[in-house]
Amino acid sequence: MEYKILTCGVLLIISLLSIRLSKKVKVPLLIMFLFIGMLAGSEGIGGIYFDDAAITQNIGNFALIFILFSGALETKKEDVKAALYPSGILATAGVFLTAVFAGLFTYFLTNFTLVEAFLFGAIVSSTDAAAVISMLGDSNLKKRIKSVIEIESGSNDPMAYALILFIMSMVKADGMTIIGGIIFLIRQLVVGAAFGFLFGKLTLPIGKLLKIEREEFLTIHMIAMLFICFSVTNILKGNGFLAIYLMGILVGNQRFGFRLNTLRNLRVISWLMQISMFIILGLLVFPSQLIKFMLVGSVLAILITLVSRMAVVYILLSKFRYTNKEKFFMGWAGLKGAVPIIFSTMAITEGIENSQTMFNLVFYIVVFSVLIQGMTLKPLAKFLKLVDKKEDNEATEIDLEELEELSIKKLYIEKNSEYVDKSIKDISFPKSMHIISIRRENMDIIPNGDVILRAGDKLLMAGL
Repeated sequence: MEYKILTCGVLLIISLLSIRLSKKVKVPLLIMFLFIGMLAGSEGIGGIYFDDAAITQNIGNFALIFILFSGALETKKEDVKAALYPSGILATAGVFLTAVFAGLFTYFLTNFTLVEAFLFGAIVSSTDAAAVISMLGDSNLKKRIKSVIEIESGSNDPMAYALILFIMSMVKADGMTIIGGIIFLIRQLVVGAAFGFLFGKLTLPIGKLLKIEREEFLTIHMIAMLFICFSVTNILKGNGFLAIYLMGILVGNQRFGFRLNTLRNLRVISWLMQISMFIILGLLVFPSQLIKFMLVGSVLAILITLVSRMAVVYILLSKFRYTNKEKFFMGWAGLKGAVPIIFSTMAITEGIENSQTMFNLVFYIVVFSVLIQGMTLKPLAKFLKLVDKKEDNEATEIDLEELEELSIKKLYIEKNSEYVDKSIKDISFPKSMHIISIRRENMDIIPNGDVILRAGDKLLMAGL
């Protein structure tokens, strides 16, 4: 056990070291994490043998819960409203069309059956939120384009997941009928959306009911509600990923105590999950098996990630007021990432005949997509003149609520506190902290040295 923990620690340290290397060599960070996993694997210098697709799938799904939720928490309501229709169409009809195009290309270029080809198409049909946000996070891309790309990537996994479950049932003996499949897809989306809305509205009121006074406990409360939302939705045959994404958007756009630090805490967890997920996916792949897929993999990668994606974007966004340059960029920004690889492990665990080939092809396409598309996204945005110079200073602006949270701390005087029944002048507070307000039941008390603190008082402390 100790050696396994040691291995985890060493891999995380190496991953952190790779961040600096990633910036120097201009290689996407997510690819670095994948390569670290491959180097640590049985065919690399680490020699760690790992081939458990079921464990990988479970860890991947668990990681996706945090990645989607954390990204949704930081999605602004204004951006959602502005990009709702184009991103929504791309996340639903776009995923379906991409799956169809990818399935047809795969059928003619591989020995897959028609159903297996469409299953493969569904697996690679969605864009990846982690990859897209990682590539565009600090860019000055025009907001009207950036919002569509990011919201689409965060919301299209549920549609792909529902398609995969539907097609996989057709591969197995107890396959669904077409009508049954349509009902299944509708139920997945409707139940997922309903529970996402419900938990998005109930999470913070329940936190107030529990009288949570510390940011650590609020973060735990968020995680608990996240788990309940995802699990209950899936138990009732809805789409848990859609539910937690909607829940995150609704919660993230409300004002609540410790908001900034709660978002930061969940962002830390999200990054830990991303690093762990990509390393494990790297461990699962055997590089020697990828060599024989280079030719067909490269052709499929071009047809799926570029040709199909471009066709889908231009078709579905033809009625929207986007220029050809903007449509081209949105088509180029359809990055694949860890999600398709995790979805491909489902084919392995379900015993699909060509599942190992599917996994290797998906892995190759993901690496191709992140390297070719990911590394050229920012230069392409500048070349197409889609960078908004007015937003250059956006990252340095701080919301008033965030400013307050950074500079003001709350102190709650409990019954057994050493401060009870003591005057302020007799308490040795740090020199850098000053009391700016005292809340006692429904009264606000102006602090001065003679004020005696009582149990239940809430002090606002300003740091200098």
